[in-house]
Amino acid sequence: MAEILSQSQIDELLNNLSSGDVSIQELEASEKKIKEYDFRSPKKITKETIKLLKGIYENYCRMVTSQLTSSLRLMCDVTVEQVEESIFHEFNNALDDYVLMGLIDVKYPDKTMADSQILMEVSKPLSFVIIDRLLGGSGEEYGNLRDYTDIELSLLGNMIKQLVKLMGGTWESTMEIETELSKVETNARFIQSINYNDTVVIIVLNVSLNQSSGKLTICIPSSILDEIFKKASTMLRNSNKRSEQSIEEQRAAIMDSLKFSKLTVAGTLGSAQATLQDVVNMQVGDLIILDKKANSDVDINVDGEKWFEGKWGTRRNKGVIRINKIIR
Repeated sequence: MAEILSQSQIDELLNNLSSGDVSIQELEASEKKIKEYDFRSPKKITKETIKLLKGIYENYCRMVTSQLTSSLRLMCDVTVEQVEESIFHEFNNALDDYVLMGLIDVKYPDKTMADSQILMEVSKPLSFVIIDRLLGGSGEEYGNLRDYTDIELSLLGNMIKQLVKLMGGTWESTMEIETELSKVETNARFIQSINYNDTVVIIVLNVSLNQSSGKLTICIPSSILDEIFKKASTMLRNSNKRSEQSIEEQRAAIMDSLKFSKLTVAGTLGSAQATLQDVVNMQVGDLIILDKKANSDVDINVDGEKWFEGKWGTRRNKGVIRINKIIR
């Protein structure tokens, strides 16, 4: 709720304005900056998801850096410049009519394909540096940006295909997906795999090659993100269930194997203490007085530990112990 000024505060403010002690510009400068929010296109991607994507594509940057450095024989540095939510038509309208856009198919662990596609746009300055280096040049920035020839598109298509293969591996911490280059499109207006009003996440990577730099822009539809997180959650629950079942099965298998182990069961009538001299001088017919009464229970030990108590008796001319109490 906005703060309401009292009459005395209003009078003091008017007096300060009339005397010149406080200007309107200073009041405007002291006001809090308000960020506009468009209710016609509400935010659907949470801050946690943006943070997760940033971490995933920071790892992807390291892979791309290694790939471009080894392929082009140039010092390369790739960093995440921006991760933000947008609407696809806003992203598409900001593109030039003639672009280099890779359409990427996403395959989930259950071998199903995503309905939408991930887009990867390579800026012209970056693409012409790559072309120059692949054709034996020094990798200098090309001043005259023009349309691509068929040979150049073939070279760039192979390079994009290598970068796309690396993308799936960066998602393994969340879910193992496969990414494959479907085709390379040079007209952004012909892209039909994403609806114009769909929410997308735009990830801008800054690529520095030699003394030149360019952008690698990745556009991920929210439908793919939702499906990945949904399937990952399901797989985690199933994995936990399988883990619990596996633990129970292992426990049952261990108990089954232990059931056939041979243990020493001994009945102890009682105990007594004696000196070494008494033991050495014992003769046949001597009596050893135990610490238990004649009608007391007998301790039944299993491998040296007391498990039961029972009564001593005979059956078929053999000594037996009837169990009366279970200790364990």
